[in-house]
Amino acid sequence: MKKLTFVLFCMLIVIPTIVSAHTELTSSNPESGQVVTADLQEIVLNFGGKIESLSKMTLQKDGVEVPFAGVEPLDKQMTGTLSEPLENGEYVIQWNIVGEDGHIIEGEIPFSVQKQEVVEQTPEINEPTVIEEPIKEESNKIDNNESLFDWKIVFIPAVIMVIFAIGIILVLRKNKK
Repeated sequence: MKKLTFVLFCMLIVIPTIVSAHTELTSSNPESGQVVTADLQEIVLNFGGKIESLSKMTLQKDGVEVPFAGVEPLDKQMTGTLSEPLENGEYVIQWNIVGEDGHIIEGEIPFSVQKQEVVEQTPEINEPTVIEEPIKEESNKIDNNESLFDWKIVFIPAVIMVIFAIGIILVLRKNKK
């Protein structure tokens, strides 16, 4: 009886740990909430584990998809090459990966582009030239880099294990009588 209890206890500890070990986003360029002030050639997402070739990402500005020249998932990194520089505005990178364990994980990274506009100066001697700089606004966006943890993955196996353990205990008690 003690051995059975020990085995069940170990399974309750080990199974949720194995199930919750999913690949997660470790870093990105641009980062969540970042204000990009220079031309951006590519978007790079780095993950904690290997990602499969079915992984993808999209870039949206005001709900409209901005096309990539190419998206390449390779080992622990996914790189999206832009076909042209991004215009000023608010963007959201939406990524969807298939981890090495086969689980689908998704998330999004909001960022903004605020490049300074180049004002052409004409050679006027008497009039001063005024260069306008864009005002930086603070954004109160929630960091959505991490996927929400799915408690069903842990809860369902735990409930099954508890029901299984109760069943075994009842059968063993019945056999002793």
